Amino acid sequence: MKHGKWILTLAIAILFGNCQDIVEKKCQAACEVFVTCTEEELKLTLAPDVKRTGRIQCMDGCTTHNSDILQCYDQEPNSCKGFGQCLLQIGALE
Repeated sequence: MKHGKWILTLAIAILFGNCQDIVEKKCQAACEVFVTCTEEELKLTLAPDVKRTGRIQCMDGCTTHNSDILQCYDQEPNSCKGFGQCLLQIGALE
């Protein structure tokens, strides 16, 4: 029975880790779109350190509120305006 508990614990850890990897990858994609859209919508080129800071802040928000942010990303993956409006509606840009 000891081996059964160990195997179950390991399986749960692997599944949880895989789910986190999926969310993290999706958040990275959404945050890359966010940074790119920010440049496009504001018609400017952000400095590399500003982009990095924006990605970090986006990732913090995405991993905390991933269901809302990722829902916007899923709905509007190719529209900066639609993605931005969705983020405003859910309050992610406050």
